[in-house]
Amino acid sequence: MDTKQLKNSQFPKMLSDLSHTNQFLKIFSMVTLCLVLASFFVIFSLTNQESVILTLTPEGKILEKTKMPKAEDLIREGINRYLEKRYTWVPSDVQKKLADSSFFVSPTSQKAFGEAMANIIHFSLEKQVAQKVYPSNIEINIKDGTALVTGDRVTAIQGLKAAGNLKLQLSFESGPRTKENPWGIYITKEKEEQ
Repeated sequence: MDTKQLKNSQFPKMLSDLSHTNQFLKIFSMVTLCLVLASFFVIFSLTNQESVILTLTPEGKILEKTKMPKAEDLIREGINRYLEKRYTWVPSDVQKKLADSSFFVSPTSQKAFGEAMANIIHFSLEKQVAQKVYPSNIEINIKDGTALVTGDRVTAIQGLKAAGNLKLQLSFESGPRTKENPWGIYITKEKEEQ
C-alpha cells in the first residue's frame, strides 16, 4: 500500500491573509480620514479667529489703539510740512529744500513750479537771501479744497533782516501717499495776498 500525502491547498490561507490585510488597510484609511477631517476643522477655526497684533513703542510699552485723525488735521500737518520745505531756507540749502517741496506739488503743476523755483534759487544764491515763515493760523476749507495761511515771514538779504506779514491762499487736492508725502496733500495753486 502506498501512502499518499495530501497537500493543503495554499489558496484558503492566502485568502485569509489577504482579508486580514484588507481589514488593516480599512482601519488605517478610516483613522487617516478622521485625522484629515480634524486637521481641516482646526485650520478652519484658526483662520476664522481675529488675529492678535501687539504693537510696541520704542520703549517697549504697548501702543494703544487710537481713532483716525480728522481730515482737517491731516491736511493742516501736510501744509505745515510744505511751508517748512517751500518757505524756510537759507542759501546753502535752498536747492534741497525747494526740491523737497516739489513732492507736495500736483504733477500737473510741476513744470510751472520748477520754473518759479529756478528763479528763487538764482535770486537766493546771487543776493544771499534767507527766509523763514511762522504760520500762526491755517484755515482749511475741504469743500473748496483751499487753505488760507496767515502768519509772519522773516527775510534776510545779505544779513539785513526784514519781517512782514504772510497771507497765502493754497489750493490743494488729495492724491497718493508716498514716503516723502505721507499725507497725500498736493498743492495745485498758491497765491500770495498783500
